[in-house]
Amino acid sequence: MTKKKLFDLLSAYPDNAEVVIEVHDTSLHEDLYDFYIDGISWTRFNTDNTSEEMHELRLTAINHHES
Repeated sequence: MTKKKLFDLLSAYPDNAEVVIEVHDTSLHEDLYDFYIDGISWTRFNTDNTSEEMHELRLTAINHHES
């Protein structure tokens, strides 16, 4: 994936969206990996009867060395 493609995919989300690395039960080795980007959005309801939109960007490596 190129930087431009990554930035294009991320541009739909707010600048304050959390970015996390999603880790599955897999073994990765030193190498270059493509990855999936999953954008998750939800509404958090606070105890003071307010709400806020939350956003999280999950990056998941695509394992190409299945054993």
